Amino acid sequence: MASSSASGSKLAELEAKLKGLEEQKAAELKQEKGTRDLELLVELNKDLDRVQAAIIALSSDPDLIARIADLEEQRQLDDGLARRLYDIVFRYSESKISKSTNRKLKGRLKAAYGKTVQGKLVCMLTSEALPSKTVIAAHLYKSSWAVFVELALGFSDIDDVRNGLLLWKPIEHAFDTAQMCFTYDTQHNSFVARVLNPALLTEKLSSYGQRVMGASWAAPSSARAMTLTFADIDNVALSFPLGCEVRPYKRVLCYQAHLAQREAAKQGWIQINFDDFWSEDEPYVAKVQRWLSKQTANGYGE
Repeated sequence: MASSSASGSKLAELEAKLKGLEEQKAAELKQEKGTRDLELLVELNKDLDRVQAAIIALSSDPDLIARIADLEEQRQLDDGLARRLYDIVFRYSESKISKSTNRKLKGRLKAAYGKTVQGKLVCMLTSEALPSKTVIAAHLYKSSWAVFVELALGFSDIDDVRNGLLLWKPIEHAFDTAQMCFTYDTQHNSFVARVLNPALLTEKLSSYGQRVMGASWAAPSSARAMTLTFADIDNVALSFPLGCEVRPYKRVLCYQAHLAQREAAKQGWIQINFDDFWSEDEPYVAKVQRWLSKQTANGYGE
């Protein structure tokens, strides 16, 4: 029993010594870390002093001051360039009109909206049956901007059926050059054409179409279509097949309407008032609104 008691005592003594050594080592490490931290802090302060001295020296350097002025001037030039680029890129103009028929989009639009009468295709605004080659698959957000469409408007396929309409060539051309737009009538749940260029109002659609299509033009057989003017389609709603639930993206037509409105202000055309009709419960809508508002605030496109 005495031997067992002595062994237990020695074990307790060893444990106490071990604990004491651990505590001593921990204290030494703590002290060593504190010393290192202090040394680092001293070196950091020295570095800050050197940086501050360098800044003071540079701030009185006339060459540096001149360089800063040059950079500021360059920034202003870059800002001006950005504005000009915005005006060139994001502008519904002659240069953005597609030069060839988009069979993919036209096929999708015909499947969704297409109505034919004796082999002729019906325009969604005039409701006239017209030679198919003169009824255009109009991209609402232009195909030349395809790389921006997902970031800006939230869909990835530029040939999305909701990014297009089947429009008679004179109407498609006027839309693509921002001479007209579509606004949304919430009371009647419809998209309404608005002509912004007053010079168009008395012009016949057929004459305009022949002028822009040249030798490719095919005259309509309908007497009504031959006499329609832009004034006749102003404030007219788009028509959709009975039972068709597909509709163009509101945010895209609203986007074009805003840009067309700015073009109208620049050209001295008709100014219209319309409520924003972006909302489609899309996460990108707020982004587009903020983006477009920023461009307006910065004067881009003005």
